[in-house]
Amino acid sequence: MSTDFSLSKKISACDLFGGRLQKFGIQEHVSSETDEARRCLTDGRNYLWVYLTEDGQVGGLSRYGANAPSKILNAIAEAFDTEIFSEHEPQFWGFDTQAEWDAAMESWDDECRQTFYAELCAYIRGEPNDIRPGTVGEIQAKIAKTLVEKDAAFLQPENKNKLMAEMEATYKRDHAVVVALSPKDIEMAKMQVTHEDDLPRA
Repeated sequence: MSTDFSLSKKISACDLFGGRLQKFGIQEHVSSETDEARRCLTDGRNYLWVYLTEDGQVGGLSRYGANAPSKILNAIAEAFDTEIFSEHEPQFWGFDTQAEWDAAMESWDDECRQTFYAELCAYIRGEPNDIRPGTVGEIQAKIAKTLVEKDAAFLQPENKNKLMAEMEATYKRDHAVVVALSPKDIEMAKMQVTHEDDLPRA
């Protein structure tokens, strides 16, 4: 489990590791895994990996495992007057708002769906395609082929949405695994993924 972060402004490796974080109790951790492109910061308990570009700038930050590097992130933000965005925020991906990110994801999803439909039709017709053996895509393609064998009208362009909906419903019914969690299971899962820094303070 990991989380990636980006900075709102450029910071050089020389500045980041130049001692400005020491007053916050943050220092570099050197190990056999560190090198010129990958260095590590620690608060003595938690770690934050820093990835550097070829020209010596901070390219990104990453948290791995059960680390809770909020103290390190807050120190960087304060010492260098920068905002820090996680991969779960639109700014990390270059968007200003959640609405812009959602719109881009919807557009990307539509594009992927169009591409898959074209590959699906090629598979059904026995033409070269990019549907790989052993994938969910192949299972869905076989379902679609069976539907078309029963009713050739499914392959007509005007029936695209009907074919896709029927294929997806059949896949969900016959192949998807649904796990139902009890309220107790959900609470246990929340406890396991909660970081120390996310716990309420007295």
